[in-house]
Amino acid sequence: MLIELSILFAASSCQPHSSTADSFTICAEKVERSSSQASSNTTGEVPEAKPMRLCSYYLNNSIDSPTEGVITAWVPVGARSCIGDALPEPEVASKTSVVESSSGLRDSLTSFSNRPFASWVPGDELEIFEFGQFNVEVNNRTTTGHLLGQTAQIRFTANSTSWHFSDSFILSGRSVSKSFETVGSFFAVAKVTYRVDYRMLGRNWVTNAATISLSSNQLEIKVTEPPRRTLLIL
Repeated sequence: MLIELSILFAASSCQPHSSTADSFTICAEKVERSSSQASSNTTGEVPEAKPMRLCSYYLNNSIDSPTEGVITAWVPVGARSCIGDALPEPEVASKTSVVESSSGLRDSLTSFSNRPFASWVPGDELEIFEFGQFNVEVNNRTTTGHLLGQTAQIRFTANSTSWHFSDSFILSGRSVSKSFETVGSFFAVAKVTYRVDYRMLGRNWVTNAATISLSSNQLEIKVTEPPRRTLLIL
């Protein structure tokens, strides 16, 4: 029996999950191929393909010990027990021929990154020409899950941050200082770029599998004139 295991990291082609701006999906596919010689008194007939059926079972390969996920795949009739079976499937008589069969299992793991959170000090009003301090929490994240019963991980790591202000200024860095030269209301958003890596347990990390960019919450800054001071002469 030949067993092939492949990891497909192209999230756009991974079903049934779909990709969004803040997620990444990896797929695992295991294909089993087997060949056997069966004996029979019938000769000269064209071999028939072995019948298949849609089978569901849990990630631990059982049908009576539930897990968080269920694997559903086409398998040869009688090859294994499936969820909902009352009795084992009957044996299928084979003819004199070399019968080749294959079955494929596919599973996927989707991870969602944490969106960055922006804040600023003093956090309400800012006097004209006074500097405010703007900070963003990038929220790196590693998700652990299972693919075909094997442990898999997806990792999001922030590698660059830029601040976009409504007065057309752009600054780089997780923490920046900024002043405003006019009175009014301004807005600021931090944009964080994350590197996505993944691995199966016991294997090396596959780095730079994808890059995603996420925007933080929007900050509002009210810029005011400094209070007027009165000179008292005695």
